Amino acid sequence: MCKDAIIFNNKPKGTKLEAGVEYLICACGRSKDGVFCDGSHKTTECLPKKLVVEKTKPYLICLCKRSKNFPFCDGTHSFYTDADIGKNINIEPLPL
Repeated sequence: MCKDAIIFNNKPKGTKLEAGVEYLICACGRSKDGVFCDGSHKTTECLPKKLVVEKTKPYLICLCKRSKNFPFCDGTHSFYTDADIGKNINIEPLPL
């Protein structure tokens, strides 16, 4: 995770990705759609995540930018509320 990343949303987004195509996934949380890099990271130390998938299908893309399996959703977004969107915060899950 980039230290400058903001939470784009507290829900993932299902996005169809094509096999063999290189994608640049937004890691800063500032791009217009939250999924694909549009250069908005230029004012941060964040860099987009290069991604090539092996199978064409819908994938759940992390929009909180905190997934331990980034760019794919791992459920971390459930720790964030609507009030956290647009902020640079990091909430560690409580131990079970």
